[in-house]
Amino acid sequence: MKKTILLFAACLMVSVSMWAQTENTKLLVYDFHMTIRCQTCAKIEQVTIETLNTYYKNQLDSGIIVFKTFDCELEENAELVKKYSAYGSTLVLTRLFPEGKEVIVDITDLGFSKIGKPELFVEKLREKIDEMMLLQ
Repeated sequence: MKKTILLFAACLMVSVSMWAQTENTKLLVYDFHMTIRCQTCAKIEQVTIETLNTYYKNQLDSGIIVFKTFDCELEENAELVKKYSAYGSTLVLTRLFPEGKEVIVDITDLGFSKIGKPELFVEKLREKIDEMMLLQ
């Protein structure tokens, strides 16, 4: 009985974590982090959110692009952490297709290598997002 309840709870958590995703969703932007975060990790998230709100606001509002953050250390995020091989700060783009196919691109290195020059990070992030949105 206890295992059944735990399994149900885990399934419910995954369902809740996907609440913003709709049939129109084409791109997931997932930012994974540890409970205690460094300044660099927080800056990557901040600039990612600013970029999405500045250049992709309509897509965010309509659910075409979904941005979410997940604490890697929380049990409720364990399935997603495993799926994306996330540990610590991980920034991932996932292109969704109607037939269920997914293309996942880990852009964590982009974040860490370019965040020292936020304008360059924004430029490269936009290139990656635009590239992913054009995938067929």
